[in-house]
Amino acid sequence: MEDNRLEENRQLREKLDKLLKEARRNEQTQTSFDDFSLSVVAAQGPGDLFNLLLQDQKKFRIDEIRLCLVDRFHEVERLLTESYQHSYKGLSFIDTETSKLLISDIPNTPVLGTRIINKYDWLINIKDTNKYQSAAILPLKRGDEIIGIQLLLSKDPTRYSHDDGTAFLQKLGAMIAISIENCINRQRTLELGYQDGLTNAYNRRYFDERLKHEVDRCVRKKTDLVCLFIDVDFFKQINDRHGHQVGDAVLVRLVVLMREQVRSSDIVARYGGEEFAIILPDTGIQLAHEVAERIRSQVEQQKLIIEDSTLSMTVSIGLASLSQIKLQLQSSDKKLSPKIIDDLDKLLLGKADQALYQAKQTGRNQVVIQKMAV
Repeated sequence: MEDNRLEENRQLREKLDKLLKEARRNEQTQTSFDDFSLSVVAAQGPGDLFNLLLQDQKKFRIDEIRLCLVDRFHEVERLLTESYQHSYKGLSFIDTETSKLLISDIPNTPVLGTRIINKYDWLINIKDTNKYQSAAILPLKRGDEIIGIQLLLSKDPTRYSHDDGTAFLQKLGAMIAISIENCINRQRTLELGYQDGLTNAYNRRYFDERLKHEVDRCVRKKTDLVCLFIDVDFFKQINDRHGHQVGDAVLVRLVVLMREQVRSSDIVARYGGEEFAIILPDTGIQLAHEVAERIRSQVEQQKLIIEDSTLSMTVSIGLASLSQIKLQLQSSDKKLSPKIIDDLDKLLLGKADQALYQAKQTGRNQVVIQKMAV
């Protein structure tokens, strides 16, 4: 009898110890999750936020994470990758024009289990699909609008079961959605500081910073980059004859036309007055010349109706390429020292400006590629 009581007490102690250990683990997990939540809410920029959502979150027994955001107005990707300067493993974007079916297939509440791995295999590399045995899908919603989806993948078949409750994951999805929306709004505010107030092109400060960044990147990657300098021909006459409001309208329209001819990753900036500059990263001189010629042609064909008269305008464009400058430096036995590399952006801009001057001096309304004599 005594032995039975001792055995029962031993079993009870074991159960109690097990419950206490589980309670401590749960407490630690909750503390860790609370810290994670605070970090997500306090993330200062896209880099911090996506590192938390795509990497740090794995500490909660998650083997892989995918995050896909809906880009309804073709601005979310630009804002969150900081004008396409950065990419993040596991992050993708879909738009409403080409991915309506994918977006409509996103559930309104979290879904757990194994079947969703195949259902949402468009978020996973095909070769990786068989590695994972269970998953959870989190819709990211603001109000009634889906702004994205997060897929949590595990190699453990018991990690996510369709019988598990989803209230916790629903709260997690809501917190992530709020944090992403806050990040987008912060990026919009930052971008306003980099925009020209009249034309909404980037301003000179942003252009100079990006040119330096893109030149350094292209030097590291051994790719080319072309800088365009653009000037409105006889702009002073337009202002004098039609007034500054018409002159402003000409500049605004010019930016619209230029943006129509370049990629979303290219940088269009108002450099000063009626002068504009464009950075074409990862672009050779031949393709850049075609882009510049399209801009010139579109501007020449443009007609602005001013009261009872029609206003025509033209532009002169100068081009210079990074590869041409580097080649010329090497042919003149100048080594690409750290000092020269540090000044490549200024040299490139100067050469494009010289090409623009040549275009204006030899008749205007033309595209000139600067002859590289360094």
